[in-house]
Amino acid sequence: MARTPKQSEERSREKLIVLYDGECNLCLASVKRLKELQSSSIIRYIAVQALEETYETIPGLDHVTTEQLLTKIHVVEMNGTLHAGAAGIVRILRTTRGLRWLAWLYRVPGLHSAADGLYRIIAAKRYDWFGKADQSCHEGACALPPRKE
Repeated sequence: MARTPKQSEERSREKLIVLYDGECNLCLASVKRLKELQSSSIIRYIAVQALEETYETIPGLDHVTTEQLLTKIHVVEMNGTLHAGAAGIVRILRTTRGLRWLAWLYRVPGLHSAADGLYRIIAAKRYDWFGKADQSCHEGACALPPRKE
């Protein structure tokens, strides 16, 4: 059976898996924003809490514990390369039209360390500053309906 042009395009596009803390309000809001960006890659977002069924099938996670995954965002390439924390965000930005220049800034001497340090501080305080999501709200059940104008 011949492939459609759309199937061929999807097969050739890079695939990334983003693992995030599904109980973190900041993480949930960040993932929502990241999903809105136009990426040249196919990106699948998975909450670490929902990972049990697919953990073994994701390349590069053999030596990473669930506790480690919950400390920061992780972006997994299909070849097993793992990008964590600020490097993970930068990896996503590299696939995003209009924001690639932000990824370039990560290479500027000193900014790499500053971004990593800022990420660690925010990640450590994220529950204190932004709260923890109620499990029932995880799939958007608590979201307000869109405003009618």
